[in-house]
Amino acid sequence: MTRFATAVGGLLLVVAALVVGAVTGPAAGAAAPGDAEERAAQAPQAPAPGATPAPGAPAAAASPPAPLLRVPDPRAGENPVHPLVPMAMPEAGKPFTDPRFGTHLVRATESRGLRHEYSRHDPFNTGCSLVLLHRVEGGGWEVYRTASLPYDRPGNLVRAIDLEEARWDPAEADLLWGTREFRIETLNVRTGEVRIVKDFTKDPRVAPLLKAEPDLYRVTMKDEGETSLDKRYWALAIQGSADDYRLRHLVVWDRREDKVLGLRRLAREESDIDWVGMSPLGTWVLLGGMAENRAPLAGLVIADKALGEFHRIDHSTAHADVGLDAAGREVVVMQNTRTDHIDMIPLDPKTGPMLEGGPYEGTGRVPLVRLYYNSESPAGFGSGVHISCNTPGWAVVSTYMEPGRKEQNWLDRSIILVRLDARRPEAFYLAKVYSTCGAYWEETQATISADGSRVVWAADWDRDVGKERPVLMQLGMPAGWKGLLK
Repeated sequence: MTRFATAVGGLLLVVAALVVGAVTGPAAGAAAPGDAEERAAQAPQAPAPGATPAPGAPAAAASPPAPLLRVPDPRAGENPVHPLVPMAMPEAGKPFTDPRFGTHLVRATESRGLRHEYSRHDPFNTGCSLVLLHRVEGGGWEVYRTASLPYDRPGNLVRAIDLEEARWDPAEADLLWGTREFRIETLNVRTGEVRIVKDFTKDPRVAPLLKAEPDLYRVTMKDEGETSLDKRYWALAIQGSADDYRLRHLVVWDRREDKVLGLRRLAREESDIDWVGMSPLGTWVLLGGMAENRAPLAGLVIADKALGEFHRIDHSTAHADVGLDAAGREVVVMQNTRTDHIDMIPLDPKTGPMLEGGPYEGTGRVPLVRLYYNSESPAGFGSGVHISCNTPGWAVVSTYMEPGRKEQNWLDRSIILVRLDARRPEAFYLAKVYSTCGAYWEETQATISADGSRVVWAADWDRDVGKERPVLMQLGMPAGWKGLLK
């Protein structure tokens, strides 16, 4: 389908308490003309916080942060629906306002097919002065300066990189961490200096395995896993080319002590693992096993760092992210395919798996968002979801729709912000998604930066669907938004 009607001047004046009401304001519904004029007068016409002006653009006067519109009940199947307002693909680097929710957006890349990696990973360095982007055609990775928009304008390119699973250092702005074969390396993107932090071919516990099994070729977190936030603890799988490239061993490494804490061989029947990683504070190893995997690695599992004790916390592994809840506790936020919710699941041995689809009592988990997959209902949900928990206490949930699917549920073609509070989970609208997903790299996969200043996602604006040529969209979060939403 095509949504290329030109956005007229009145587009940004579309109004209602639903468009941009106060956080405590009413839900969807048409507003009085006076509300429209007031909203139009308040709407900033320059980049939002988190977005940066293109060279030569006039500096914008500071404006009060716009509140976010609350979802009436994210755990209900039905909420007010905010359909897309038809508009053309925006010009790169030119800020505009989401016509439904009043948030401040910008198309952050000129090139089509240049986007971020995935919802779980923050593409921005500390301070957000650099961004790591993926060029879909060719599969390359490139670091750009963010001081001017679009990010891929001439002069912003810092360098191309070839690390696997490249992630930013939490403190050093120029430093990327990544893997290469059996090594963990760092790359200073300014100077180009590469440092080998760990070479497992020289480790006394791991090296004999590598010698005995010559088809083994890399250590990996399977692209989705993460280290502890401080980069001290690493949970990795060792992968081989034999036996259909399955995972063959698990290894847990303590960087501070340069010590392998755990090592475990994987039988074929227990190697169906989607990803491997650490919890944010380094307390647990997480193993994203499938439901059919053999115990003790069936389903989503937490393990001690010695890989001696395993505890199943969910039936299987679905789209998810690990993070910290509002109280600072380690959690995973994951799609529950048994109940059609997005759940917040404590990383705790007391957490029980939901094996039969309910009830929630006694499992320790909290349902956050209802995914109303009801094909018989005119309000049925028809999208896929991704989750990003990069900023403590919050998750961003984004959706994507395949060709031929009709937008009808309140969450379809939408991005929302969810409070990770077990006592009062709530959600707020962020933006509408102008995209149709015909191939993997067209999935929205919205991610929030670690400092909470911006959200980015991929969108193709219904152009060349299936050819994987999206652009990067960015939302600047209102200054002080966490305090505003307390």
